[in-house]
Amino acid sequence: MATIDRVTLEDFVDDRPWLPEGVENAEVRVENQIAGVELRRLEQRADGRGNLVVLMSDRFGESYRTPHVYLVTAAARSVRAWVYHKRQSDRLAYTQGRLRVVLYDLRPDSPTHQVLNVLEVGAANKVLLTIPPFVVHAVQNLGDEDSCFVNMPTRAYDPANPDKSRLPKDHPGIPYRFE
Repeated sequence: MATIDRVTLEDFVDDRPWLPEGVENAEVRVENQIAGVELRRLEQRADGRGNLVVLMSDRFGESYRTPHVYLVTAAARSVRAWVYHKRQSDRLAYTQGRLRVVLYDLRPDSPTHQVLNVLEVGAANKVLLTIPPFVVHAVQNLGDEDSCFVNMPTRAYDPANPDKSRLPKDHPGIPYRFE
């Protein structure tokens, strides 16, 4: 009869410390970026088992408190449009697939009023995108497979009082047409 080796906590080896390869959570800017919109580079750490991407951390600063987190699936070739929030900022982490995010600033008092931003994000451009209240946005999955992204809004979702206003994807008042 074979004996079974017993494992103890002392058998484990501690992880080695690591440092980010670049500036952790580095800001990214796009031309004519909408005021209040923030883009942060998400850094991937990979090894033979796969990879890990830190989406949100207290190390990034106090404003990264996360009261609510959820995963969104965008069906292949789908468009999730148009939406805005009155009381929260969306903080969207894109790490897979090939997605187009379209932002439109309808805030009358904004210095970027009526500015349109079109971003290509996903596996080739891993970013954390913060969209402030009243900035209209949409997500298009450009791929032939479902893709996912994570939202970590600044407020918890309240089903009795949803903070979400919608328009159809082909609304003529928004100067963008999906392919």
